[in-house]
Amino acid sequence: MPQIIRSTWGSMAGFDLADRFIGRKGFQAGGLNQELQLISPDRVVLFDDFERATQAFSTTVASGWRSRKGSDGACVDWTVTPAVSGTVVGTIGSTTASMAVSGVQLDAGLDWKANQGDLVLQARLKMSAITNIAVFVGFTDQTAALEMPIQSAAGAHTITTNATDAVGLLFDTSDTSTDQWLAVGVANDVDATVQSGLGASSAAIVPVADTYETFRIEVSTTGVAKFFRNGVSIGSAMTGALTATVALTPVVAGFNRTTTGTPTLTLDYMHVGALRV
Repeated sequence: MPQIIRSTWGSMAGFDLADRFIGRKGFQAGGLNQELQLISPDRVVLFDDFERATQAFSTTVASGWRSRKGSDGACVDWTVTPAVSGTVVGTIGSTTASMAVSGVQLDAGLDWKANQGDLVLQARLKMSAITNIAVFVGFTDQTAALEMPIQSAAGAHTITTNATDAVGLLFDTSDTSTDQWLAVGVANDVDATVQSGLGASSAAIVPVADTYETFRIEVSTTGVAKFFRNGVSIGSAMTGALTATVALTPVVAGFNRTTTGTPTLTLDYMHVGALRV
């Protein structure tokens, strides 16, 4: 635990022995609300860079994470790869277009609630293909089974919410309108208004195959969510994004929307944080 040796405002902030500026509730700097370092007894933090080659995931929470996969033999559990800075990769199956068969999911424990305060998830993610695929990154309310928390209902920016409470960003090529990232949420089985055209001047934000994007979701104590991409605010504050008192897990999930190919999801890091209760 760093020692604040010079401080102001009642030892709320100061410098540690390595000349790093810190505060009791962490250190925030850089882009829009981006937390670069969090060292604080007042916050609970899960951060994983997936740089440990011996780290393995199973159907129980191991090393803080749980891997799930569909019944297709081509699905591969999330696996740490020997990449610079560390990554974990999940391989989607190709037998059929359903989460139960071709899906992969990475989640953790139900250790988080919005009413803790300052709930945040930030993840750097890429997909190997942007055709015939459904991908969700965010929070969801269950860890009992393989489940796509929210997916397209095969309409124009319409959704099917499999989770009772969840919030995140969804890319699903089953959408009959322009394929793009959507901000989605559901609170106690009541869907929040889907947000599309999340870019500047309501432009669609479309991923690029095999290219990283950094997503951030901040949820208030009343269940209002804000979304960020690559350090820039996107969309608008989403009311009714989820129920603030429901226990949540961070999750990345995806499945194949066709019966060919085995696309991959690569997660560079995952950060989750909230105030300690």
